[in-house]
Amino acid sequence: MQIKDAPEHDPVADLHLVDAYMRWALLASEEVVGKNGLSVLLRQAGLERLIDNYPPEQLKISADITFGDYASLNVALHSFFGRAGRSMALRIGRQTARYAIERQGPLFGTAALLAAKVLPLATQIKMGISAMQLGLRKLSQSVGEDRRLSIEDRGDVFAYIDADCSMSAGKRANEPLGWIQTGVLQEALSWQTGRDLDVEQVACRSMGAPASVWEIRKTPRTTE
Repeated sequence: MQIKDAPEHDPVADLHLVDAYMRWALLASEEVVGKNGLSVLLRQAGLERLIDNYPPEQLKISADITFGDYASLNVALHSFFGRAGRSMALRIGRQTARYAIERQGPLFGTAALLAAKVLPLATQIKMGISAMQLGLRKLSQSVGEDRRLSIEDRGDVFAYIDADCSMSAGKRANEPLGWIQTGVLQEALSWQTGRDLDVEQVACRSMGAPASVWEIRKTPRTTE
C-alpha cells in the first residue's frame, strides 16, 4: 500500500475527536500491538504526547485530538506492519466497538437495538448503523461540529457513507484505508444481531472519492 499526505489541505483533518473516542482506539491498539508497539506507532505518527498519556474517558476535548491525528495513527499502523496492518486494524476496530458498546451504550442506543432482535435481519442492520451514525453525530456535536454521515439502500446491501472519514483525513493512498471502521461495523453488528455479516469498503476518500463507503450485506455470512 502506498500512502502519502494529500497535496492540498483537507478540512476534515481539522475536525476534533472527543477524548473518549481516541482513548478507545489507543486502548484497542495496545491490546493488539502491545504497549511498546503502540509507543513506536505513536512516535511514527508524530503523537508522542499520547505515550502513557491517553485522553480521559469523557465526551469532551481536553487533549486536542483531530481527525488528522487519528489518520496519522492509522497510517503508521499500515506503514509499520505492511500487509499485516490490515488484520491488526480490523482487530483494533472490533475492540474499539466493544469499548464503545460497554462504556457508552446509551449514546449508541444499545438497549433498543437488543430489543429489536425479533425484527427481520435487514431491519436490525439498518437500525444498528443508523444508531451508530446518530451516536457519532452526537459526539461531534458535543464539540460544536457535525459529521456528514448517511445510509443508502442498495438492494442486497446497505451503504454506510462517511464524507468525513477520520481514517483517511488528509491522506492519499492507492488502496482503502478504512480497515478500522470495517472492524467496528463487523463487531457492532455481530453484537447486535448475533450474526457474522460481510462488510466491505468500496470507496475511500484517500483514493479521491467524495466519501468513504462501506457496504453491509443484508444476509448473514454462510459457512461451507
